[in-house]
Amino acid sequence: MESAFYSIPKKDLLLLTKNKPIIHGHTPVERIYFDGFRLNGDMGSNTYKIIEERGLGIVNLTEMVYYVYKQAQNKIEKRNVARI
Repeated sequence: MESAFYSIPKKDLLLLTKNKPIIHGHTPVERIYFDGFRLNGDMGSNTYKIIEERGLGIVNLTEMVYYVYKQAQNKIEKRNVARI
């Protein structure tokens, strides 16, 4: 199911969303990336395999930065949303 979502061509997705990007979760990632039409914000707070990388994130879409709270280290990191 997940591979089907990622295989949808950009033009088709943007047509469905009226040129709005899709912000989603469900698939834990270590870093947040934006490919121009999809942004996965799931930091794997309870599910990511690497315990040190588990986190809770909040994204500032205006500045394309995010803050991630790392439970294992009890710290907050500021990161840039990578554009691919």
